[in-house]
Amino acid sequence: MTILDLLDAARFDRGDAYAVGDITYNELVARSARVAAGLAGLGIGRGDRVALYSENRQGFVDAYLGALRLGAIVVPTNVLYRTSDLGHVLRDSDAKIVIASSAQRSFVESLETAPPVVAIETVEAWAAGAGDHHPAIALREDEIALVIYTSGTTGRSKGAMLAHGAVAAIAMQVATAWRWTSRDTLAIALPLFHVHGLCAALNGNIAAGGRILIDARFDATATLQTLRRDDVTMFFGVPTMYVRLLEALGDASAPNLRLCVSGSAALDAAVFERFRERFGIEILERYGATEFGFALTNRYGGTRVPGSVGIPFAGVSVRVVDADGNDVSVGDVGEILVDGPNVFSGYWRDAEKTAAAFAIDADGRRWYRSGDLASFDVENDVYRIVGRKKELIISGGFNVYPREVESEMDRFPGVRASALVGVSDPVRGEIPVAFIEADACDPDALHAFLQTRLASFKLPKRIHRIVALPRNALGKIEKHRLAEPLETVAT
Repeated sequence: MTILDLLDAARFDRGDAYAVGDITYNELVARSARVAAGLAGLGIGRGDRVALYSENRQGFVDAYLGALRLGAIVVPTNVLYRTSDLGHVLRDSDAKIVIASSAQRSFVESLETAPPVVAIETVEAWAAGAGDHHPAIALREDEIALVIYTSGTTGRSKGAMLAHGAVAAIAMQVATAWRWTSRDTLAIALPLFHVHGLCAALNGNIAAGGRILIDARFDATATLQTLRRDDVTMFFGVPTMYVRLLEALGDASAPNLRLCVSGSAALDAAVFERFRERFGIEILERYGATEFGFALTNRYGGTRVPGSVGIPFAGVSVRVVDADGNDVSVGDVGEILVDGPNVFSGYWRDAEKTAAAFAIDADGRRWYRSGDLASFDVENDVYRIVGRKKELIISGGFNVYPREVESEMDRFPGVRASALVGVSDPVRGEIPVAFIEADACDPDALHAFLQTRLASFKLPKRIHRIVALPRNALGKIEKHRLAEPLETVAT
């Protein structure tokens, strides 16, 4: 099964129903067929890489579905990328064309070498016109549909290959787990170049046969207006969006929603509690990555535990292992391994990194090494993420898990967000150093607060206040950018 199969199923069941904004399922299929014909006229065919370098708009959806219809491989490209990162993605993927918006086109054209640019406005004209319809070709589930480049926090970003079967599996998993139906209308402002916006929101909506409203960018006040619509039932976002929605809501009454999903970064427990108090529902947290879409989710039914990521999606297997690949005791911390139909095929043209990304067990089963550390909370029957394996701080022989310390710092009045990083130390090997995002905060008072809540070896040895922590397009804190000389980031 492919996402195009799911789109056809929705069209046959409810062709005149709205799919994306005011575009019906019948229209969405017709638009993709006309875009496929336009791309075919440019020589695009099976296996060619088509880079999408645009902000959220209808043309992004049309280009995505139209390229897949030809059997081309879509390369969603971060709109924040500029010359260096953009050039790497286009060269590494060997993109045959770039579909870019007018706001992004100049960055492609500034590169010394770049593939031809097709304006996304042209794609939208194809989609809305009365041109030829290109029939969808038969696709195998193991053929690559997407090459999505990772965030590149430890070096050059790698292209994660998601096959058509994996893309469809991810869509079906989220639609099933979150009880998504054709009666739902989802509102998002998540970027479509990311798995959260593309694979969970857009593809999940297609799998459910519902309606999705896609904003070009997030604006808390405007989003609240959208969420007040009678037909809107769901919202997907990242933690920063929920903070801003609470700020914008003020003392006004909250929209009536049945589901709000958060991911891409850890949600602070205080935000979870405040949102439940003001909106009357508990945010559902899930755990995912570019390489597998999504693996864990809090239960739709029953209590959702703040700070946890729940249980595996249907069809997904998860293990927590030690450095030798052995399952850890229940409650102990280890690395998450993931297996299932949603897991990626490997890294684009990089057999060495692909091999290193997987562990093979005694039965020959292939598990993706996530690099994320977690433990299983027996009392609540849920998994908890404690940080990245590469972010683990070993200070004087003791393991310091950043997320545990950050959760406590975030509780302190005035701290909007925090990050704990390891800094080399000649005596202890590493020491934990904290960066807090706050307009005003007494580091000594914060340190005293932490002393009552944490073991001494977990306490930050230095605390630096900064106005804003560095974040990526989804609001995830980019800790590698804090590994600069402290004087350049401390205030």
